[in-house]
Amino acid sequence: MKNYSFLKSLNTKLNSQSSFLINSIIFLIVVLIITVITSIYVSNEHTIYWWDFVGYQNAANNLTNLFRASPQRAIDDIFGSLSQQKNYLIVLPLIPFLYLFGNQRIVYILSINLVYLLPFTLLLGSIATKLIPVPSRWVFWSTVAIALLIPMSWSPSLRGYPDIGATLFILLATLIYLQNIRLTAWWQIPVIGLCLGISIVLRRHFAYSAIAFLAAVSCQTMINFLTTFNSVNNSWKRLLESSIKISLISLSSFLTISIFAWGFIQSSLTENYRTLYAAWSLSIPDIFWRYACFYGLITLLLVAIGFSVGLLTKSLIPSTTIFLLLFGIFSLAEWLILLRYGNIHYSLHFTPIIVLGLASFIWTTINTFRDKTRLIILSLAGILLLGNFVLGLTTIGKFNHSLQPLFATNFSPLIRSDYDEVLRLSDYLSKLAKNRELVYVAASSNLFNANIIRNANRIINPESWSNLRAISKPHIDTRDTYPLPELLEAQYIVIAHPFQKVLLTDEQVLKPGQQDLVNFVYDAFTQSFPIAQDFRKLPEEFILDGGITVSFYQRFRPTSVATAVQTLSAVQKQIPQPPGRQLDWMSLNQSPYITYNYSAVIQISENGYKLMTDPSDKTKQTSKYFLYLGQVSESVKITGQLNFMNQECDGLSLAFSSLDEQGNLLDTTANNYFPGDLSDLNFSLAGKNSVYLLLENMTIDRDELTDKCGWVINNLVVDY
Repeated sequence: MKNYSFLKSLNTKLNSQSSFLINSIIFLIVVLIITVITSIYVSNEHTIYWWDFVGYQNAANNLTNLFRASPQRAIDDIFGSLSQQKNYLIVLPLIPFLYLFGNQRIVYILSINLVYLLPFTLLLGSIATKLIPVPSRWVFWSTVAIALLIPMSWSPSLRGYPDIGATLFILLATLIYLQNIRLTAWWQIPVIGLCLGISIVLRRHFAYSAIAFLAAVSCQTMINFLTTFNSVNNSWKRLLESSIKISLISLSSFLTISIFAWGFIQSSLTENYRTLYAAWSLSIPDIFWRYACFYGLITLLLVAIGFSVGLLTKSLIPSTTIFLLLFGIFSLAEWLILLRYGNIHYSLHFTPIIVLGLASFIWTTINTFRDKTRLIILSLAGILLLGNFVLGLTTIGKFNHSLQPLFATNFSPLIRSDYDEVLRLSDYLSKLAKNRELVYVAASSNLFNANIIRNANRIINPESWSNLRAISKPHIDTRDTYPLPELLEAQYIVIAHPFQKVLLTDEQVLKPGQQDLVNFVYDAFTQSFPIAQDFRKLPEEFILDGGITVSFYQRFRPTSVATAVQTLSAVQKQIPQPPGRQLDWMSLNQSPYITYNYSAVIQISENGYKLMTDPSDKTKQTSKYFLYLGQVSESVKITGQLNFMNQECDGLSLAFSSLDEQGNLLDTTANNYFPGDLSDLNFSLAGKNSVYLLLENMTIDRDELTDKCGWVINNLVVDY
């Protein structure tokens, strides 16, 4: 190595002092920097958070409140969440902060940055000492400083994402692997597997980081085998041993996930997540440009120079560099070619490589150039990093210029100039729907959506915020369902003009053309579709940022079955491709986005379904109508098994009817059933010219159903 004289002199001075004391002082300075920057940033925000920016905060607050009220119930909820896509584990370390200091936004963000961002920077510093072969203390703290100067180290957590907590375990697995890449220490294998598994348990998308990690280890093993095949004895034996070790890491990772999140493994085998989340998958040019702008083109250039020149000049440890580059390449292939998701928390799969690349650039410069040249390059790099930080996290960076992509994307504090007006709108709706009537919001943008309305109500009515039942689901075409049940139950409709949708330039981003479900509801009321005739427009309007005009419609009569069918036919014509979770049967009285205690429709086989009425809700009448929207032939046979949930029911009449697209009745057949009798269903219908099948249930005397006649139909099959 070259030019170490000045480092040696600095290191001698440092070693003459108490290393522990100096490291402790620097550590406290880092803690202070994180605390001050976070506090200033959050204090400058004045907005109503929405979607992912507040989802985990609300979860953490709810869990904190549960611990205050009933620790046992809180623990039960934690275990119950493990089978879900998002669970409570990642916010669990934040609960003591919220418990002691309150549920404010600043406490939540500070807890993320102190619990997760701080060790994130320290782990990167530790990994850098395995990459750069110079006095480790200088490498360590300089890398920590670089990590803190990268805006994308901060942006996800400042926006409310705790995902950086899962990144810690990927970094820890990397550090343990780099201790000995041959994995000769027996403990490395289970600990690395445990770290990879925990990262996935905390946040599911880190399964891709785990895959990239294992792929990088496998490729490095193969490279080592190929380069030493002719010079090292027992090369095949070493390859076999390494393969077994990698397999054992995978197994220990799988066992970790199985213990904590078996439901995730099951859903991974049954759900097609690539299809469900296709709406978030941007085009390859868009996603490459988006991620490049996240960090800034100059930063990416310095990273490339750092790794390439560092390897060529032998300023970096080759084995570590190769692993990091392989890991980065596999991550790039996953996220920028295969998945292409553009929300900012996914950048955490790249930020560690960016930080280590910049550290490589700094130390390669130190090792390669002499006094004046070195000073100029380091000064320019320091100015760039500091300027990038300021442009990325303050309002100074909010400018539109052709040179802007050279620097980091701006994620300055969120500010709404219409903050008070949104609160007033939410208050108006909460008073309008004071009896918890359903409010459907036909708007789903980063400026205005149902989630913003609900979170505004949290601010106004913190104790009773949940009484405002405002929804905009379904709103993602590839993930959701047709919005018919929601429209039928809604007593109020909120329309925002112009139509509010997610834009490609938004922070929380979707692929264009993926919100036709919400757009249909907007069209239905702005173009006076038949279902809109069941509502009257209210005189109140609100004007929000961006010239958004918000108006309201109130239901004055129930929607008929014929109108419901016409609405479904219209949405199918406007959106020919069925939404991602749309089944062949739907309840006209129950929405999966409103009722969580049961599912009215469950697919149990390719053609078989389970239909049921609400088993626990005693406050309303049992569902009356189910609609079949699958394929219908000229002759239809319907089979299934009916089971009563309450033997006190006096009897039940089931009627199946075939309908055309206007809801006109073409054929019908009915039968009576009683508890205790054989309840096999066997119906036949003429299906000629029919488009839908309607299942209607009622008591024998034709009165409205009560909860005493709740039922389940198992293995309902329409044979066409």
